Amino acid sequence: MQVRVGVASPGGGAVDLDASVAQPVEAALAGLPAVRQLYTRSSDDRVDVVATLSHAGALEAVRDALSGIASQLPSDAEPPVLHRIDDVQPALAVATLPEFAGTVAAALERVTGVGRADICGVGEPRTAVLLDRARLAGVPLDALLAAVTAALADDGAAPLHERLAARPIAGALQLRDVAALRNDMRPPPCRAWTARGPAALVTVFAQSGADPADVAARARPHAVDLVSPTVEFFADPVPAEGASGLVLLALEVQPRDDLGSLLAGCLAAVPDLPAWALTVAEHDPTDPVARARVLVGRSTTFPIDHVRNAMSRCAGVSRVAVLAPRADADHGLSLGVQGPDAAARAELAGRLAELVRGLPGVTGVQLRGARKQAHDIELRRDDLAARGVPADAVVSVLRLAGGPLTVRGPFAAGGLRPGPELAVDIDVLDRTGPLEQLLRELHVGSPTGPVPLAELVRVEASAGGPLYRIDRVPTAAVEVRLRSAADVDAVRRAIQGFELPPGVVVAQDVELPEIDP
Repeated sequence: MQVRVGVASPGGGAVDLDASVAQPVEAALAGLPAVRQLYTRSSDDRVDVVATLSHAGALEAVRDALSGIASQLPSDAEPPVLHRIDDVQPALAVATLPEFAGTVAAALERVTGVGRADICGVGEPRTAVLLDRARLAGVPLDALLAAVTAALADDGAAPLHERLAARPIAGALQLRDVAALRNDMRPPPCRAWTARGPAALVTVFAQSGADPADVAARARPHAVDLVSPTVEFFADPVPAEGASGLVLLALEVQPRDDLGSLLAGCLAAVPDLPAWALTVAEHDPTDPVARARVLVGRSTTFPIDHVRNAMSRCAGVSRVAVLAPRADADHGLSLGVQGPDAAARAELAGRLAELVRGLPGVTGVQLRGARKQAHDIELRRDDLAARGVPADAVVSVLRLAGGPLTVRGPFAAGGLRPGPELAVDIDVLDRTGPLEQLLRELHVGSPTGPVPLAELVRVEASAGGPLYRIDRVPTAAVEVRLRSAADVDAVRRAIQGFELPPGVVVAQDVELPEIDP
C-alpha cells in the first residue's frame, strides 16, 4: 500500500524545505521496517513524501514516526497530513457555481467510501500587499513582515485592510507609504468547463478498496439534494445517471491563453459524447506543454477509444492518455536519471523526454525534475554576526525576494488553520532585472540601521524547480504513458543507445505515484 505525507509551508523555497522538512520526514520513515520505497518531491511551499508500505498495519508506525519529528520541523510549517493513496480512483465529478463548490464538497466528503473531494475552478479571497520597489530604499523589510504578522494577530474591530494600511513599520513610516493594498481573489490552480461553459468542479475520489461505481451512486443524490429553489444553482453530475462508470483522460498540448474555452467548445460539439468535464491546470512557464484532463461518463455507445479520438481531434495532438479506470489505463514506464550533479540530471532527463515523445504509441510524457534556472543563496554567517542581524530575519526577506510570500495569522485554538481572510499575500510590483540587483535594493534591519541583503548573502546560479528523490537519492524522472506493453518494449530499446556520462544511471520501472493532493 502507499501513503502520502504532505507538509505545507507557505513561503518556503524548494531548497530550504528539502533540507528542513523533506529530509527529517525521510529519515523518520526510512527507519521503519515496513517501508519498501520512499519517493519525495520538495517544491516551493510544500513537501510530499510517498511511502510504499509492505502491509496496512504499518500505518500506526508511520503516524508515530511523524509525531516524533514534529518538533524538528520549521515553526511556520503546517502539521504533516497523512493520506492513503493506493488504488484511489475518481468516482464522481459535480459541476456547480464557484460560490457553492465548498458546500457541495463538504456534503460529498461525508458520504461513505469517499476518500477526498478536490475543487477546481475556485480561487481564494485574499488581501494583497503590493510593494512599490521605488519606495523600498532603506526600508527594513523584516520589520514590514513583522508588522503584517502583528496585524493578522490583532483581533481589533477594524477590517484587516485598514489595520494593515495604518500599521507602523519603522518610526512614522506606515505600510500604506510603501505599498498598495488590494482585496481580490487568488487565481485558481486549475480551471474547469462543462457543456454549460466555465464552472467549478468538485471531483470525488473513492477510498482505497471502495468500488468507484458504488461510491458514485451514493454520492450523486447528496449533490443534487443541495439544489435550492431560492437561488440560481446547478449541480451537474459526471457521469450522468445510467452511465457505467467514470473515465479520466489526460492530454498534452501547446500552451495558449484560450486553451480551456477552445477545447470545451470543441467537446460540446461532439455528437453523442456522454456528460463530461474538462480541467486545465495553471501552466508552468518552465514546462513546454500545457496539461488538460477530461472526465467523461463511460458508455457502451461511446467507447473509451472514441473519447480519446475526440479529444485528439479537438486538441490537434496524438498524445491522449487514459488514466482511469485502472483496468483500461494506459501502460506506464518511469525512467529515473540519478547522478551527483543536479544540472546534469535535469539536462539528461529533458533529452530523454524529447527522445521518448517522438516514439509511436506514446500517449503522455511528464518530466519530473529540476527544469528552471534558479539560484542557490548562502548566508554569510560571519557578516550576520558582525552586523547583529538574526538569520531568520534574512531568510524571511529572502523568501520575499524570490517571489510572492504568504503571511498567515496564528493558529486558532486546537491547531486549526485560520480561514483565507487571515492570510496576506506580499509581493514586489516590479521584478525586472537580475536577482542580484533586487538583493542590493532590499534591506533588513540591524542595530546600526538597514543593511542591503546583498551584503549578507552569496548567490550562485543553479538548476531549480521541484526537487525529487527516490529512496533518498536525488532523481530527475521521465514518466511515460503508452498504449500497449509492446510500446513499453520499444521505449526500452530506444534508450539503450542513450549516452550517459560517468556516474549517471537511468533506473527503469521506478514507481512514481500520483502525489498531487
